[in-house]
Parts: sequence; C-alpha cells; structure tokens
Amino acid sequence: MKIMPRIVLALTAFAAIGASAQTVYSGQSDQERRERNREEALANYRADTGTTTTRRETVREEAREAKDRVREDTREARDKVRRGAHKVANSTRRVAHKTANEGRRVGHKIAVKARETTARADAKFGTVDKKDAKGEASNPTGLSNTAANGPKP
Repeated sequence: MKIMPRIVLALTAFAAIGASAQTVYSGQSDQERRERNREEALANYRADTGTTTTRRETVREEAREAKDRVREDTREARDKVRRGAHKVANSTRRVAHKTANEGRRVGHKIAVKARETTARADAKFGTVDKKDAKGEASNPTGLSNTAANGPKP
C-alpha cells in the first residue's frame, strides 16, 4: 500500500517535467503577442476617439451644472442669512425704541414729581435765593467744598 502513493508522486513529477520541457521560450511568439496587443489597443482607441470628445463634454457639462447648483445653494443661504439678520435688526430696533420711550416717560414723571415737590416746599417755606447762575448751591463762606461727609476746614 505504501508503494501506490510513491508511484503517483513519481508520475506527477514526470508529467510536470514533460510539460515544462514543452514550453520553450520563443522570441517570435512574444513578438506576435505584442503585435496583437498593439492592434487591439489601436482598435479600442479608434473606437473610443469619437466618444472621448462626448465624454469630455459630458464631464464639463456636469461640472458646470454642479457649479451652478453650488452657486444657487450659496445664494439661497446668503439670502436666508440676510433675511434673518434683517429680522433681528428690526426686533432689536423695536425693543430699543420701546426702552428709550419708557426711559423718557419715567424721566418725565420723575421731573414732574420733583417740580411738584419743589413747588410745595416753596409754597410752605418760601423761595430760596440761589447765588449760582447755574442753579447749584454755593459753598458756605470760608469752606473748600460741600462734601456729603462734611466741609473741610
């Protein structure tokens, strides 16, 4: 039984040697293969020459369309940003105007109350002569200022 695998191995080795002996390098067959490949490549080139221009034009057209889509998307985004900024500016303007009007109204109310208080005090105690042209109180004689924490000697 051990002889059978040895015989199979020997026959396989002889077959491999015989097959390798049959393939002898031939420069002529190599040259013929190169010519066939060259002719096939030229035939493919000639067949594609008419469509190559069309492919290039198609690629260029697709690139132009993509560029136009990007440009349009950019315009839309820019317009959305402008509209949003305009809305924010308008709402800010309204709030600022409302706040300013409220400030003016409060200031006016305070000024009216101050005038009324001054009028009541004048009516009760009489008017005080003011020495300063601007209506501010003047310093008492011989003192450097009228600070809240007292005059300095």
